[in-house]
Amino acid sequence: MSKAAMRRNMLELRRNLDPGFREKADEAINFVLKSLQQLKTATMVAVYLSDGTEPCLNETLTFCLNSGKKVFVPRCCRDSDVEYEMVEIRDPLQDTICGKYGLMEPKESLSMTPAMQRQNMLWLIPGVAFDRRGFRLGRGKGVYDRLLKEEAGGKIGIFYGFQEVAEVDNRLHDEPLDSAITENGIIKLKNEGENGI
Repeated sequence: MSKAAMRRNMLELRRNLDPGFREKADEAINFVLKSLQQLKTATMVAVYLSDGTEPCLNETLTFCLNSGKKVFVPRCCRDSDVEYEMVEIRDPLQDTICGKYGLMEPKESLSMTPAMQRQNMLWLIPGVAFDRRGFRLGRGKGVYDRLLKEEAGGKIGIFYGFQEVAEVDNRLHDEPLDSAITENGIIKLKNEGENGI
């Protein structure tokens, strides 16, 4: 199956998830994350803000802030459809606004944080599909591949169980995941290195 066909299929499945399943799955994913030693010891965490179909990590985001961690979320750079930057937020309600594509993102009044100031950050990464080699299928713009380039911190993909596939077609620029978490628990990936769970 081509990347485009896989993307269309998975996005449709995710949009049409039963609300009851979604709620229970999100609760299970957040439970696993909050019990993760790697998250407990992290001082900086990158968290995405769900588009409403991705697993919602609001519970984990709140846990991180209440634990004194620095939390960063992506924001689309002004005048760009594909370039994103990471911005620290301290209050999800006060610090975010509905941005491009109807997604919540940090307000423009908040400064972006350069990569050199967020070394060894733990990344919680959304995706459309993933395989056991650690490769993920995103929305096709390469946003996270660019953000993760030369990042030394752990890279954990967040998915629903049905998003696992036999193989994601990958390219040289694709940044692999160390591990994945679904409602079924932690999945150790073949690409797992020193940052794996």
